[in-house]
Amino acid sequence: MMIDKESMLDSAIKIESAQPAEAELLYLEVLKADPGNLAAHNALERLRSPHAYGRWMRMNCIIDPRDDIFGFFAAHELARNPIREYLSDGWRTLSELMLLLELVDRPLLKTASVLEFAAGFGRFTRHLVKALPGRVTCSDVLPGSMDFLREQFGVETLESSHDPERIIVGKQYELVFVLSMFTHLPSQMWAPWLRSLQRLVKPGGLLVFSVHNEDVVRDGGIVFPENGVHFIPSSESASLDGNLYGTTFTTKKFVEDCVRSVFDSEPLLFQTFAFWNGQDAVIVKA
Repeated sequence: MMIDKESMLDSAIKIESAQPAEAELLYLEVLKADPGNLAAHNALERLRSPHAYGRWMRMNCIIDPRDDIFGFFAAHELARNPIREYLSDGWRTLSELMLLLELVDRPLLKTASVLEFAAGFGRFTRHLVKALPGRVTCSDVLPGSMDFLREQFGVETLESSHDPERIIVGKQYELVFVLSMFTHLPSQMWAPWLRSLQRLVKPGGLLVFSVHNEDVVRDGGIVFPENGVHFIPSSESASLDGNLYGTTFTTKKFVEDCVRSVFDSEPLLFQTFAFWNGQDAVIVKA
């Protein structure tokens, strides 16, 4: 009689400490049946199995089951191996950020301190700390995310808030990187958040954030109103209120006007198609 994956997983968990080799075989069978099973994946990482991603990627590949981004990968209609796709996508962000910073002659590997704001549960963080050991601080509002990042990746953390005015500035950073947060914020929160993030950047340092590409949005059939913002109160995150963290489409003019109103200067660089599928990068010098 064929044993289902839930039974195999339960059996593996029960025998893991006493019979790790046998448990490993069961975890592998679970992953064959369910490639996105994080309990089996994380167990193989703990056991340092030859089949663990951490062995060949040479980094911590534990994934928190609360990670909405992993859930997005796992539920995607084209997903074949969501764990591998999730892990490799973090590496892609690292390469994209490195290429972007080269355009303004600020090599990432020479950056003394980085704040990854809106870091989530470490899709990108695990790659960043490998490149910049001891130089990374993370911040996010997601419950449990900062504990996970401290415990798994040894980063410093900065307490975040849904209210930008409540962010306490105890330290400033050469680079503040904010991937796909402004793509979710309602327009009235852009200036307050830009002001808050500005305070976290060292004088002469850089703020890098991403926005949806305007042309891709228009090609998708969205017509922008006069203010240049189209906001939908929902996102891939099941953990955050859609009215606070929805999906935000903006024109380039709106973005540049916001930057100018806060920093009293133009963006240092506005690079199209810098991140993911259709996100532009905005670099601002403090």
